[in-house]
Amino acid sequence: MFPLVSGVAMGQGPAALSITLNVEGLDPLDLIAPAGAHPVDSTAGQIDVTATAAGGDTSCDGYAYAWTLTELDDNQNVLSVLAAGTQNTAQYDTLTLRGDSSGAPGPNEVIMRLTCTVTDDAGTTAEISINQPVTVLAL
Repeated sequence: MFPLVSGVAMGQGPAALSITLNVEGLDPLDLIAPAGAHPVDSTAGQIDVTATAAGGDTSCDGYAYAWTLTELDDNQNVLSVLAAGTQNTAQYDTLTLRGDSSGAPGPNEVIMRLTCTVTDDAGTTAEISINQPVTVLAL
């Protein structure tokens, strides 16, 4: 006779940790102004991405979020991070960038890669990235 186990099938644990991004309304960012008005800064909220985690082990504190930035394709060095913002929440909307192409012919197309790493209570991680195009241009 075998014991009766209720609730969880034998050998079955929680679903695998996964992550998705909500990028609704995330458009290419244009930092365009007359040359005399450069540098041009973005504002918090212009880049707004929300990560949603599912599965994994959430038996204690739930999920931990970590956002990182990587600048790609900035051959003219016209873009910099003014403020990385809050990087440990599901919603990442406080990043601000500074564009200055007053000395570089343009338009200058830059790609910022936003990566979110989620860690569950067991230490399992899932990672997802999205590229954010940025145009920097002095008119």
